[in-house]
Amino acid sequence: MNRFAAITLVAVLATSPAYAEVHYYFVDSIAAQSTNADLRAEAHELEKIYTDMERVSGVEAKLVWSTNPDINAFATEVGADKVVIVQEGLLEAMHGDRDAVAAVLGHELGHHKADHIRAGKRKKETAHVLGTILGAVVGAKIGHGGGAAAGAILGNAGGGLVALKFNRDQEMEADRLSVGWMIAAGYNPDGMLRLQRQLGELEGKHKSAAIFSTHPTSEKRFKAAEQQIAKLQPPADLLNHPVSPLVDDKARVAATAEIWSSVDAGLAQALNSAPGDVTAEALAPVDKVGFETYAALQNQLQFAGSKGESRLLAKNHLSEAQLTRINATFAMRMNDNPALNQRYAIEYLRASQGKFAGHGHDLADSYEHQQPLKLDPPYALETAMLLHGKLGRFARLNGKPLDVEQEAIANAAQNSILKPYGVTYYDFVIADNWWMRKAALALLDGDDTVLRRLEGIGTHSTAADADDAGDDNDDDDTQAEAAANAHTGSNVQVGKNVQVGDRKVKPHQ
Repeated sequence: MNRFAAITLVAVLATSPAYAEVHYYFVDSIAAQSTNADLRAEAHELEKIYTDMERVSGVEAKLVWSTNPDINAFATEVGADKVVIVQEGLLEAMHGDRDAVAAVLGHELGHHKADHIRAGKRKKETAHVLGTILGAVVGAKIGHGGGAAAGAILGNAGGGLVALKFNRDQEMEADRLSVGWMIAAGYNPDGMLRLQRQLGELEGKHKSAAIFSTHPTSEKRFKAAEQQIAKLQPPADLLNHPVSPLVDDKARVAATAEIWSSVDAGLAQALNSAPGDVTAEALAPVDKVGFETYAALQNQLQFAGSKGESRLLAKNHLSEAQLTRINATFAMRMNDNPALNQRYAIEYLRASQGKFAGHGHDLADSYEHQQPLKLDPPYALETAMLLHGKLGRFARLNGKPLDVEQEAIANAAQNSILKPYGVTYYDFVIADNWWMRKAALALLDGDDTVLRRLEGIGTHSTAADADDAGDDNDDDDTQAEAAANAHTGSNVQVGKNVQVGDRKVKPHQ
């Protein structure tokens, strides 16, 4: 999973303005390493389709994801390696049609099959080798919703990779090959027709997109594909196969399960690791504060909030400058040592306090001893679903203290989202992590129900939208559900212009 690859990239000089910060990733690296479930699922499904099309075409080529928002996909060569690059803009446009995606991938493989790349290089376009660019960027902003991914980054190509300009006959030939391969691989060839129809609609809106300068008009391609489908006479049941999205609920569940399982596996590995994996140097005190004390102190600081920080620091005989130095030092050590980072989560949970302190201890025991959770849920699954949908992405323990933005989100959440449920953001972090562990353990027994509910997968609406829909009595329902919870945090301040979900929270006057 930590193995990164690099290739030499070949590009043609671009005449159009370059997109800033365009990156190139091996799709299989995104599928294996992304921490964004939607992005990981999309990469998995893209891999499946590409593997099918590779098999029937007899072409072996590297599949690469580009963060370029332009609507395009293209084929190129890197030394002796064949490469197919699919750009994020095209995936966005075709995301709802799995067969159309197969048509795109088959078309680019067709250019390789017919040796159009080398023929194109013999024309006036001048190819330039950009050199071997490698590295691993963890947390690079890519994919739908700006999801995070750690992958094999192929480079920031400056002017960007652009496609060789093939002639009309070559483009038509690539389409014909793709249609035949789609049928052979079990994809509805009508996906090629839908692709051309959609490209035709997009052409009127995005005339500057690269795909329209390097490909014939969609009307001509549509008619040619239609004739090819009629000629090949695919089975009726294949033509009747309904349109399906690139990523369905099953794929999302599987991707989420992979991510959560990797987190649990990391914790188990850290807890069962040899003593040498966490060195004495990593655990060494900073300003007389040891690692376990530090984790507990972070818990206490987050429980106390900004208003209680000064009192807590005085109690521990620490200055703000010392706290900053301690935070920076331990954060750096944890970044360098994943095992230390995982141990932090256990120690932090062990120090839990407040109304869900018992659930924090239960969670720490479950991780540390690899055992089931023993307590009843902190609140109902329906509540967990709603709150996780709104705030869950901020709640995963990551071994670092809350930064200024995170604290602002926490303060805003306490007032706008959590108050009706009688919980603080601190309480929510413990409860949400408890529910995520509950879902992960259920998955081990083959039950994905909790995960589906918690992530809002396969429901009529997402958890984040749950309390925004329905009748006018939502507030009454929320208050009734929260009635069993008596304690509500007080003196909570909301920062200016804080965005929580799709709402901008205004500070109390």
